[in-house]
Amino acid sequence: MSESKDIKHQREHFAAFSNNMIALAKVSKLSSQPIYQLYCPMKKSSWLSSEKTIKNLYYGKAMLTCGSILQTLN
Repeated sequence: MSESKDIKHQREHFAAFSNNMIALAKVSKLSSQPIYQLYCPMKKSSWLSSEKTIKNLYYGKAMLTCGSILQTLN
């Protein structure tokens, strides 16, 4: 993922990685603190964060606060 200069390619790999991490977080305790599953409606993909504040990892500065909290994983 880090070797590619193609941002679309990187987003696809990050989405797959995030899906795996979300599945892992749902079946095991990754942290003693809440973990938030955040969602980007433009990419139609999620990611995990230790913060409730939306910092869109898919579109960065272009859409930094675009997204929502889907669920809290404890």
